[in-house]
Amino acid sequence: LNYLMFRTDIRYDVTEGQFHTASTQTIRVLNNVKDTIEIIGFFKDTGVDRSGFQDLSKEYSRRNDNIDVKMINPDKEPALAKKYGVNEYGSVIVSRGDKVVKLRLTDPITGGILNNSEEEITNAILKLTRESEKTLYILTGNGQRDMGNSVDAEGLGLLRKAIIDEGYNVKEFLILSGEELPRENSILLVAAPTKAFSLNEIQYIKSYLDKGGRAVFMIEPRSGKEIASILKGYGFELSDDVIIDPSSKLEGGGDIAPIVSDYPYHEITEDFRFATIFPYSRSLDVVNGAYKSEVLANTSEYSWSETNLELFDEGVAQKEDSDKPGPLGVAAIGESGNNSRIAVFGSADFVSNVFLEFSGNRDFFLNTLNWVSGDENLISIRPKTFNTGNLAITTKQVNLIFIFTVVVIPAVILFSGLAIWWKRRVL
Repeated sequence: LNYLMFRTDIRYDVTEGQFHTASTQTIRVLNNVKDTIEIIGFFKDTGVDRSGFQDLSKEYSRRNDNIDVKMINPDKEPALAKKYGVNEYGSVIVSRGDKVVKLRLTDPITGGILNNSEEEITNAILKLTRESEKTLYILTGNGQRDMGNSVDAEGLGLLRKAIIDEGYNVKEFLILSGEELPRENSILLVAAPTKAFSLNEIQYIKSYLDKGGRAVFMIEPRSGKEIASILKGYGFELSDDVIIDPSSKLEGGGDIAPIVSDYPYHEITEDFRFATIFPYSRSLDVVNGAYKSEVLANTSEYSWSETNLELFDEGVAQKEDSDKPGPLGVAAIGESGNNSRIAVFGSADFVSNVFLEFSGNRDFFLNTLNWVSGDENLISIRPKTFNTGNLAITTKQVNLIFIFTVVVIPAVILFSGLAIWWKRRVL
């Protein structure tokens, strides 16, 4: 059976998170590869990193014949290593024509390949196959979240890296500088502004959207009043409230950190089976406007819209008859006839450094961003990272394992052999 499985290249992944199976994103990216992509791994002839890379690269080559994988020992072919500037083992070159992406996949601690090697290779292929470069412009000048901060809990530095890994260029944009925001291949990101917008800034954003611009807004409670007013004209109504959901505490969230698992059908959430968490979020809904809009994620039926913010500041939240009950929208999207697309979130904390990797938060945001940019084919679940599982056993269980494996099983074999020997001796 083992020989037949080896010869027919049949694979069955029994790991808990399907760690050795290509992710949905990798499969979708590979399905769009029409030209030859060359992947060259520079490794020693033997080693854990080499075998790990070989196993991973097989997933790529067997899913698309245009993926050409080669294994090179840089000591034996120094000219090729010099051509690509490779001066250490574990380097991997991903190339398409004259475009080249260089990776370093060997883990210096374990000696194997990095846990996120699939993500690195897939992102490299994505960068090489994208026909046009798209840029995310981060609006600055109004007290927005710091997207260069990867350390503090409230920073968005990890989100910035995830967006770059997705194949986007990321730049800052200040309206008051007088620069013109490109309409083609660009997305405007407004990340939790805390200061008021001037009339010129409001008019600029509105003009950008009216002319077919694409944008993502993260508007937290008690802020962005001017942006909320603009968005209402496009079919998004942001309430002046804070969402309270006591049921989220049962799932690891909190009263003001609702956990979301209800996603109305949309191509963004078609295969999405993960929970997301939206800490400190305002509710939003869709209304008649210039865009065809719809809610993308809802809180549970146990949540409510807390509008008594003075009482909330005192640490008290009490559901009253006047409070709107759940489910409440926390994310919505919309599009117009001139190809303009908008995504609106009632929270920014859900993609902060501390919450970005919570269950499906990262994928949910990136899928929405890809939809806004028009890259629907990239909406997927991204490569997994390996989490080590730990088994805790008691002393009694250790003794039981010892007795069963060291005493019982050998004893059964021994006495079975003696019985057969005795029977044959008698015969």
